[in-house]
Amino acid sequence: MQSVLMAALRGCDTARKDDPSKTATRGIRACLCNNADPSNTFIGDPIPKDEVIKQFLWDLDSYPMHFVAHTMHAAEIIGYKHPDRLVSAWWCSFYKDLVKALHLNPESEDQLDVRLGFTEVDEKVLKESPKEPKVKTKKSDKWDAGTGTSHGGRDREWSGGS
Repeated sequence: MQSVLMAALRGCDTARKDDPSKTATRGIRACLCNNADPSNTFIGDPIPKDEVIKQFLWDLDSYPMHFVAHTMHAAEIIGYKHPDRLVSAWWCSFYKDLVKALHLNPESEDQLDVRLGFTEVDEKVLKESPKEPKVKTKKSDKWDAGTGTSHGGRDREWSGGS
């Protein structure tokens, strides 16, 4: 999940500095980074202003899909995983607004966990660690993220997924 979040720290290359999309990016940075220089606008409020976000959503088709996808996936992770309930709720709502605007169905938190779940290396580290992992059920008991996903690989048997 960290690599997904890291990819969303970069703003849209084609947008001006005062573009509404930058507000969303600055909000993602506020949720993930410590602000070493509050006088700089690189990091914003962890809960962006709704009127600016509405402008971003209204003009969504003017942004490169690659940027929108990074923003959407980061919003999903922050929405499901952020420890502050107010921040989490805002980003979950924003994620669902993005998904709806793109005519997609939102993933559940369980589906997200499967899609970006533990790799073999992660599982080995967790087995060696003294703490019990927070895995709710086995991967095989859950929704299949499909072949071609980041952890599915193309060498798996075709599942009918993406």
